[in-house]
Amino acid sequence: MNLYGRDFERRLYYAVHGEEAPRGPKRKPRRGPARNYQYRAWIASLPSAISGQLGCDPCHTQNGGMRMKGSDYSCVPLTREEHREYDADRKAFELKYEIKMSEVVRDLCRCWFKYSDQVK
Repeated sequence: MNLYGRDFERRLYYAVHGEEAPRGPKRKPRRGPARNYQYRAWIASLPSAISGQLGCDPCHTQNGGMRMKGSDYSCVPLTREEHREYDADRKAFELKYEIKMSEVVRDLCRCWFKYSDQVK
């Protein structure tokens, strides 16, 4: 771990060698489903889509394939018990509560992107 920081290293390299420090390799773009911690935090702050209770988990409603979670933009707010029930059998959950998670996801995304466009 560097005690002084990257900026100090670059200035020291310039002082010693008289030229800019070489840059490291460029990072590859991130692969996989979209991740947004701010969106997940917003989802967790909302009341449950089923019971209206607070203290929810962001529940992913899509799979990313290869045993991977789907995009964070597919999350809906559910309590821990509802989340477990949903993960156990998604179709039975939707039939029991007469809800279409895809519609809830669409409405939440619409609200999020409308709000995020106004903030910019």
